[in-house]
Amino acid sequence: MFRDEWQTEQLPGQQLWSEELYIESAKNTAHEGDVLVSYDDRLLSLDDQIKKSLALFANIGVRDVKWDLLLHPNGVAPDVLAEAIADLPPDIDIIGLTEKDIGFSWFIAASYIHQLRTKLDTLLERYIPIHIFGCFDPQTIPYLFFSGADIFDGLAWMRYYFRDGHAFYGKEFEYDTSPEKLLEPDGAMRSLLAHNVEELERLRTDIRYSVLTRDLSQFVRCLENLKVFELAAPSQHTASRKAPDSIEGGGNGR
Repeated sequence: MFRDEWQTEQLPGQQLWSEELYIESAKNTAHEGDVLVSYDDRLLSLDDQIKKSLALFANIGVRDVKWDLLLHPNGVAPDVLAEAIADLPPDIDIIGLTEKDIGFSWFIAASYIHQLRTKLDTLLERYIPIHIFGCFDPQTIPYLFFSGADIFDGLAWMRYYFRDGHAFYGKEFEYDTSPEKLLEPDGAMRSLLAHNVEELERLRTDIRYSVLTRDLSQFVRCLENLKVFELAAPSQHTASRKAPDSIEGGGNGR
């Protein structure tokens, strides 16, 4: 049902993704207020990724959009990455990373984000959001948010069943829905997706509430686990920080 994210062969009727197609698509579809993610190439060094992405952004020439620079650290330490980000032009609005690039275990990923956020807050006079691609597990999102990340997207909401802050195999939804709905497979899938969206919207509301009120009671276990590793970013606890539009569905399934 879902295409393997590492699949590179061209499917029937599909144009193979390329820099040229990226530029053409951006010029034809980007509108004022949109967020435009850079064309990424994980095989390049960090410096070359930045140079190439900035050149492509300039080539697109679309105005009044937000520029989201997706980078692959490829083993670069958070402090080094932060220094590279600090040297970027001010029109780069967001820094993107994939969950797979920053660590396999949640505490490794959280540690990377915490170190990156701490260094960025030291180096920059402005706040630059961190966008985590491929992270849409409702349990992982709070851990990375309170470590310093801001924006999350992915395709997990289409692949799993979200319930009570956890992700289960989609088949589990069959036991929690009415038998009548199961008689119509398309209707059952729509119900599952609608349910998952509601779960994510509830999580976003809870995160916003915790930021604006400083009431962290709904995330006690998360924060206790982060505290063990001393990973909770102070900037994520301040009410002065803008409550995030932190969860975006249907995004990059990296």
